[in-house]
Amino acid sequence: MLKTGLRKKLMGLFLLAAGFLVVQFVGGKSAAAAKVDPNYRITTTKKINLRTKAVNFKNKTAIWNYPYRSNKRAKKTHWLKNYANRSLMVTKQVRLKKGLQYDYIQVANKPSVSGWVYSSYLKQMTMVSLGDSITKGWTGVSYATTPYPQIVANQLYVQDTNLGQNNGKVAGDTALDLTQNVTNTSFKNYDIATVAYGVNDYFHSSLDDVTQTLDEQIKAIKRQNPSLQLFGILPLDCYVTQFGSDQMSIAYDTVGYHDYTLGELCDAEAAVYQSNGVKYLDWRTDDAELVPSAIDTSIFGDGKLHPTQTTYNQIGTDIATFLKQNLK
Repeated sequence: MLKTGLRKKLMGLFLLAAGFLVVQFVGGKSAAAAKVDPNYRITTTKKINLRTKAVNFKNKTAIWNYPYRSNKRAKKTHWLKNYANRSLMVTKQVRLKKGLQYDYIQVANKPSVSGWVYSSYLKQMTMVSLGDSITKGWTGVSYATTPYPQIVANQLYVQDTNLGQNNGKVAGDTALDLTQNVTNTSFKNYDIATVAYGVNDYFHSSLDDVTQTLDEQIKAIKRQNPSLQLFGILPLDCYVTQFGSDQMSIAYDTVGYHDYTLGELCDAEAAVYQSNGVKYLDWRTDDAELVPSAIDTSIFGDGKLHPTQTTYNQIGTDIATFLKQNLK
């Protein structure tokens, strides 16, 4: 009787184990073999460079190690929603026989997260550049072939809108100045924005007016688009003549018409940006040799204020490097 019961128990355990092994085998086989469709075969591949963001995705939109159904090893590796607020760098693009297009992405500053995404879920990022004649690209004698915002956009792989205006100031109420540019710009259409004013204020505005207006307009931009990646660019140094003298000196150390130096204006703007949680580029620390303290008029088209194309090239590269380090 005991032997019969023991046999039954052993037989039950054996059948249970056998069933488990069958389930494991079948389950493992189905997980490893992804469904492949001939219409999803890759027909063309090309290298591209784009900085994109995720758009129109669903909760279960995935990043794949191979384009969906194009390879039996294709599987989901990440959920796109987890990187909705990050820059996604596209480096390759494929077209499938069915006509669908997939992009190979890497999460900016996190290259370990990468894979293929259906192209309709991605959109190239956009940038708007606000500023004065240096933003617009004036050399002092003509307009630069490639203003710095275009150089930045080319290096970041984004689309740029240049709103630089000659004689633009922070503290002003004309169409050239910061306030009206903020009022007339729909920042919801952009992912990145840079604000670069100050040198004209050094010649024409009080420091209190500059700080108050800059603070108000930074807050106005953020109200329009809370998710905008906003950055400040402090004024670049230039050469000015000292009062009662023809001797040139650097504006960072020279008291201007309103009893402050350009360096003091930079400090004041920096304080406003910092109080609003806005990261900013400071030429005094990020590229102190761009405008040498030993007078070198060759870097400016007019010998004192407006950069040559060569100088614009360096300005653009410096700003692009700064943004690459700080963009999400």
